[in-house]
Formats: sequence, C-alpha cells, structure tokens
Amino acid sequence: MLFISAKGDTINTAPDNPYFDKVFDLVAYWSSKSEMIELQTSGSTGKPKTIIVQRSQIEASINMTKEVFNLSENDLFFCCLNVNYIAGMMMVFRALEIGADLIVVEPTSNPFENLGNQEHLVSKNRGKNFFSFVPLQLQTIIESEKHLPLLKACKATIVGGAALNPRLEAKCQELNIPIYATYGMTETMSHIAIRDLRNEGQTFEVIKGVAIEVNTNDCLRICSPSTKDEWIQTNDVVELIDRKHFNLKGRIDNVINSGGLKIQLEQIEWKIAEKLDLQERYFCYGLKDERLGQKLILVIESEEIVVTNEQMQGIFGKFETPKEIYHLPMFLETQTAKIDKNKTVNEFIRN
Repeated sequence: MLFISAKGDTINTAPDNPYFDKVFDLVAYWSSKSEMIELQTSGSTGKPKTIIVQRSQIEASINMTKEVFNLSENDLFFCCLNVNYIAGMMMVFRALEIGADLIVVEPTSNPFENLGNQEHLVSKNRGKNFFSFVPLQLQTIIESEKHLPLLKACKATIVGGAALNPRLEAKCQELNIPIYATYGMTETMSHIAIRDLRNEGQTFEVIKGVAIEVNTNDCLRICSPSTKDEWIQTNDVVELIDRKHFNLKGRIDNVINSGGLKIQLEQIEWKIAEKLDLQERYFCYGLKDERLGQKLILVIESEEIVVTNEQMQGIFGKFETPKEIYHLPMFLETQTAKIDKNKTVNEFIRN
C-alpha cells in the first residue's frame, strides 16, 4: 500500500514493489506541469494504442468530476485500478490536482485486502472517501462481510470499465449508498456520464459541459472540454432520450448477423442475467457458421457445467438461445481486468 498525503508525506508498506514506481512517475509528471502525456488504451474492444493528450484535457475532466461529486482537499482518494491506464491514472491526477490525500494499492479482486493494518486510514475518513472500482472488485467487496463497512464509508463510489449485471445492481440498490455506474473512455479522459445505482433504471446522465448526439447508426458522439470541445465518434449504440440522457445498448461491433437476423450481444447477456442466477462470469459471442453466417454462443467461466442447452431452450426464444454453450476454467483478461473475449475464444474455442 502507498499513502501520499496532500502535504507530500508518504507511507509505503512495500518499498521494493516496482508497481509504485509508476505512481511516483505520475506524481513527478503532474508536478512538472508538462503539457503533454501519453495514454494507453486498454485494448478490450480492439488493438491497444497510444494516444497523446494535453494537460488541459485532463484538468477539464478533473474539474467536471470534482463538481459532480463535490470533491475537495478534505477527501481521500483510493486508487485500486491499474495506473498504467486512464481510470487508475486519473484517480492519481485527481488527488494531486485537488490537493487531497491518496492511497494506491495494486489491482486485485478485493483491493481493501491490500490495506493490511492501514485500514484505519479509510475507516476514520467516513463520508470523505472517493472510490473507483471495476464491477468484479465492487461485487467482491459487497459480498465480503469484513470489508463492506469500508465501502459504506464512502462519499461517492464510481464503477466502470465493464457492464454491471442486474444482480450487482440490485445489491447496490439495497445498500442505498452513493454508488454510480460511469460511462467514458480513454479518449474522453475517463467518464463523461454517470448513473446513480440507488435508483432503478439504465439511463445515463451526462456531466455538466458534455454534449451528446448520435450518428446514422445510433452510435454515440461526444463533445466536452475533455475532448478539447471536439466531437468524438464512439462505436457504442445508444437510445438517445434527450440532450442529456441516454441508454447504452452495446457496441456496434458486437452486433452479429445470424441467419439474416441482427443480434446485439449485450442485450442477450442482459436477458441471461435477468432470467438465470449465474454466479459465474460469462459472455456471448458470434462464431462463423457455414449455414447461419454467424452463430450465437454462450461462454461461461466454470470448470463444471452450470447451464445446459436444454435449460436455455426452455427459457429463451428461438433466436435468443445460444447454439452452443462452452464452459471454460478461466477467461483471459486485459491489463485493466476486463474480459478479453477475442483472446479467450481464439485460445480455448477456435483452437
């Protein structure tokens, strides 16, 4: 664990850990007032790439987040996301720019475990902690009796990087603490829209200063101070409700054509989550098929068979039922802890 106070004092419980060297590099960069920085995209939806952004874009994103969550120098920022990528990097930059205390731990499924005997740094700061997680981390913490009180000590918690399943959303509603799903990407310097998980529904609301529209394919376009007030085209299909609200349907490259029928994979995953109480991770995918062009398959992370074709056929309609179900002992992941669907299929199914 690495603790950096607003005054620059540090507590490093693992001084030989090279992961924290990157954090100190980020601190040095921010202190240098350098105007440009390289960012690495996660590669979850395509090949990873490096982009160059301006400091002013990062500052604009920080200011938007500061305003929407009412963050101040009295708060504590807890970073448990990979600092080599935008989500983790921005947690460090936010703390530095706002002048708040910062805790950094290496990414794990339950990051609070890495606090060790320093849990008091979070627990004593009740109502002033700002957390950021991926869904797997949030779910693990909620299911942990030991560390759930630390989560309840938050001022605000944001969760992003992957879709939340209905079961996790229901648990967030039950807790009734300020947990927000976020929408954003590397090119927008983190989130540009949020969704309060204390309320039921899938509608995202853009942060103040962000403009949105859709193209002819209903893919979202974004313009904000964090994009230098230039329009960014995404591959995310949305239902645009008005100028400030949208529902996320899925990525346009996750639409498959099976026997002439277009299927949005995320929509099938959502229906599976609603109708089956799967504890395991899973995803839908489109495999090449001589007869259908592409066939819908379901891939489940489990060493045991937890769902059969017969069960699926009894619950779902003809076109929503996967043609094949694969059970794999493990999924491959990106560096940001997202499921790498293409690599998983190529490694364990296509081979």
